[in-house]
Amino acid sequence: MPKMNFKRVLEALSGNISGLSSSSSNQNIEPNFSSTLTADQFQPYKISRHGFPYRPTAFAYDPVQKLIAIGTYAGTIRIIGCDGVDRYITHESDKPVINLIFLNNQGALISVCADDAIHLWNLRQTQPAILHSLQFNRERITCCNLPHGSKWLYIGTDKGNVHLCHIESFTLSGYSISWNKAIELSQKSHPGQVIAISENPCNESRIIIAFQCGSFVLWDLKQKQALQRYFCNNTIHQVCWHQEGKQFMCSHNDGLISLWSVTSSAKPLSFQRPHGKHNKLPRPLRKLTGWAAQTRKEIFESLVIFSGGLLDDYDSQPSITIMQGKSITVLEMGSPVVDFIAVSSTPWKCDNQDPTDILILLNKELVVLDLKTPGYPCIEPPHALDIHDSPVTCLEFFLDTDATLLPTLQHIAALKPHNSNSSKKAWPISGGESKMGDYEGIPELLVSGHADGSVRFWDATAGFLKPIYKLRTYKIFHRARNSSGDEEEDLCRITNIALCTHTQTLITTNVSSTIIIYKLNASEIHTEITFLPSNITCLCARLNCPRQPTLPEPIRMIMVNLRSRPIAPHPTQVLCSTDGDNYGVAKSSAKSGSFRQSPGFQSNFLCLLSDDGTSPPMSVFLSVDTVNNLLSVGTIMSLCVIDLTQKSLLFNVNTNNVLLSIDGKMQISKLRAAEKEDSLTNLESGSAVPSTKSKRHIKISKKNTSLSLEKSIGSLENFDDHVLSRGSSSNDSDQPRLNECVTLLTFSSTHLRKSYNSMIPCLWVGTQSGCLFSIAFNNSDRRNNHRVAILPLGTLLQLNGAIVSCVFMSSTGQVLEGSTKLPSQLASEEKADHDHDTTGDASRDIQFMVVTSERQVKTFSFPGLSCIHVYDLPLECGQFIRSSVDTLMSGVCSACYTSNGHIVVLTLPSLNTLLNVAYLPTDERIAHTFCFTSDGQAMFLPTPTEIQRIAYYGGIHENVQELVGHLFFPCPDVEKPATGFLKGLFGGGYTSLDRDSLFGENVNGKTKSIAKLIPGTGGSSFEGFRHGEFSKLKNQVVERGERLGELEEATQRLHDSASRFSAVSHAVMLKYKNKKWYQM
Repeated sequence: MPKMNFKRVLEALSGNISGLSSSSSNQNIEPNFSSTLTADQFQPYKISRHGFPYRPTAFAYDPVQKLIAIGTYAGTIRIIGCDGVDRYITHESDKPVINLIFLNNQGALISVCADDAIHLWNLRQTQPAILHSLQFNRERITCCNLPHGSKWLYIGTDKGNVHLCHIESFTLSGYSISWNKAIELSQKSHPGQVIAISENPCNESRIIIAFQCGSFVLWDLKQKQALQRYFCNNTIHQVCWHQEGKQFMCSHNDGLISLWSVTSSAKPLSFQRPHGKHNKLPRPLRKLTGWAAQTRKEIFESLVIFSGGLLDDYDSQPSITIMQGKSITVLEMGSPVVDFIAVSSTPWKCDNQDPTDILILLNKELVVLDLKTPGYPCIEPPHALDIHDSPVTCLEFFLDTDATLLPTLQHIAALKPHNSNSSKKAWPISGGESKMGDYEGIPELLVSGHADGSVRFWDATAGFLKPIYKLRTYKIFHRARNSSGDEEEDLCRITNIALCTHTQTLITTNVSSTIIIYKLNASEIHTEITFLPSNITCLCARLNCPRQPTLPEPIRMIMVNLRSRPIAPHPTQVLCSTDGDNYGVAKSSAKSGSFRQSPGFQSNFLCLLSDDGTSPPMSVFLSVDTVNNLLSVGTIMSLCVIDLTQKSLLFNVNTNNVLLSIDGKMQISKLRAAEKEDSLTNLESGSAVPSTKSKRHIKISKKNTSLSLEKSIGSLENFDDHVLSRGSSSNDSDQPRLNECVTLLTFSSTHLRKSYNSMIPCLWVGTQSGCLFSIAFNNSDRRNNHRVAILPLGTLLQLNGAIVSCVFMSSTGQVLEGSTKLPSQLASEEKADHDHDTTGDASRDIQFMVVTSERQVKTFSFPGLSCIHVYDLPLECGQFIRSSVDTLMSGVCSACYTSNGHIVVLTLPSLNTLLNVAYLPTDERIAHTFCFTSDGQAMFLPTPTEIQRIAYYGGIHENVQELVGHLFFPCPDVEKPATGFLKGLFGGGYTSLDRDSLFGENVNGKTKSIAKLIPGTGGSSFEGFRHGEFSKLKNQVVERGERLGELEEATQRLHDSASRFSAVSHAVMLKYKNKKWYQM
């Protein structure tokens, strides 16, 4: 590689392009676009939540509507149906949800929280809301049960009592079952809390009440007495009835299953310990479900499903056990089992149960098993239920404006063979009504990086999430191993993602400071990866720079880490021990030689930033220019630019060195003194002409020189290593050792001055102390033979706080993304335009730049680089950590997110406040993962397993709400099975109970002191929302109409008969009117 004299570069830097800020450009140039946005259009809204609920605690399933509900430890509920039907609801309190019960096919849900409150949710409206709440005061709720088709909810408490709640009025009945009436008179001790309540499937007047002490009672509701009392020495966990209602099973804490009869309470019919041995007792058997399932024609086998019950030696592995006849199958689960529900063809427990699937809620995922296929294979979900196969470490959002990337990825994903081990059955959770097919907007793409080195692509169109493609970056490495010999996946942990949807180029960085460049290809190839080492740590040591930054405030280091996006919920794990300055970070070596790469994103270039093992994992900032095929990389200590065409390193320098070259000493010592005195001091921005508006500014001295931009850029050669330390070795004692950490990199073609006809491709670099400077490139059409020349310009801007973002806009308000065409192409086009129009338009060269720092937002105009407007963030809002310029329907605005959870929206270019609200909690995970979507929306990770999508612009919220599906879809009720003649003759049929007359208002009781009714916002009464009530009312109206019709016909007949009688009577009267009595 030829060498370049760095001395000429420094001389060019001191001159800095004469005329860049000429007197003709000093006046502020106002843009010719205006915004019609108003403050009333902005308000943050929650749109949707994706992923698996974090720390689930409760589970429910509606077999008619085919919906599931999952409650969490934080008091939230997720209701999930078909693709596009997903609701996220929260309680006012953050107490855990301990129980969920669907009112089957009625569009309602009952939730029970740990604060002893019961809530009734209305699911028939777009956003579910609470109809009523019942707050218990003196007793704690331990269990609840609602039989299918019943209006009365059984509530067990810690004092051993059972209360009944009418779900329509949500009030307690005066009828209750006290513990002292349920136990034996001879029993002197309290039975403990109610563990389980279960109604006889064939007799509505009989229920089983299980207590903590091991006793359970068969209670007759109609007779108000205990029919049978049972006692067992072991604690009971679950009670399950046989479908005929003559037997029931209990699960115990020692892994025992006991079978009891309703006619005998002396001893159980049988004991069974499925996983027990002679001297080893298993763990508690938590959940139990059993039927008499019809597996073959006219052959019935008992089917029992339970969780837990394994021996202590195997208890660390969660499992589900399926006992069918004499066969026992143990299914190992990947995480602890929270709950499971068997899916049957009928919700009536008195009907023949023939379960087809089983829904298993684990602590980290939802598993659905096919019970009708041998081996019980899994059923694959059609949409994303879990995004955390491996912990999410970074998150990025992109708009596929060309509408080519998403179809290509979907085509590649379709080429992959289907998992032969999975079931081909349809997904049983398919309820609700989706409207995703009505969306006609721009396709949206969400890209997530993970701790295992994988990158996953999601279709985020219309506010919903669907998995498309998964890239495994670790496949190009030889997997490193730790001391125990196990593969260590943390070496490939993704830390940053850059994607160009136009050229379909993907760039990733991992915790080993390795940069990988990918190109999308729909065909399989065999290729060899080019390896480019770039030892930044040795360069910094040669420059006598400390490895760790010396910053005046600890919060600044936190903000640097937030913007660098190492988004894992836990710190990066260092593999080797550290001694002194030896950090010992292990590296994954790339594969050598040609190897096969499957269709998708394929890599042929890899760059390792640091390979000497003497520095910790670095925070890496990326910016790619796909037009000029350049990649800029900034770290906590240096800046480098890579030529992706020639696969070579253009330059690799320390940021301090570049800044010192621009302004000599630059008076950094004064800057540090000012930051120590007051970290929130507003600093005026530097320009080509020193500002006189304030005493606190950075003076940038410039020497007039005749060196032109074209000549200086075209004559540059490689940097010379022995000159790199010039800026820090001449007056080392006078210069402070302050590392200028890179916090922003962005490419843009900029009008440097009016005298230059074309835009110059530039790289703008922002630093930790608030400095923003540019580096120009002289690109060539013949990139394979000519090297790109580089010239750091003398323009230096200073803002208050670290630079967060830098966005360029045209004179009409259009956001300019990246560089434009090559200078030769631009020159030829402009020359052609000049030939047609000699006058030209002066406004075509005007550009505007929106710069956001931690404390300020400023707008500048090009050429001249004059500051137009300034916005200073209030102290109580914290610091800006995310910023984006969004193009909305009514104008352009700047959206920012602060460290205190504030969302700030400003007009452009005037920077007037449209929205400033504290919306989110101060959470490190949210700050790490928060990203704007450039269309009035934002995404972040509120929990390690979920992605929250919000909108802060009302127009976007209205559009998304039109695409939100409905949870409730009218379905016909499943009819109750008819009782056969023989069963009814011999007493084996179904026995109903008039619960309303037994538990209704006729029974007196004091219930106000037990629970308090709290009205909600979801409606005034539940009766109008019941599907069954609608059917009843409809039938009654039809019947009444028929009766009215019959009555009208009878009335008409009576009228006709009366008319005839009147006519006959009148004729008789006329006949005998003039006759005497003796003439008759």
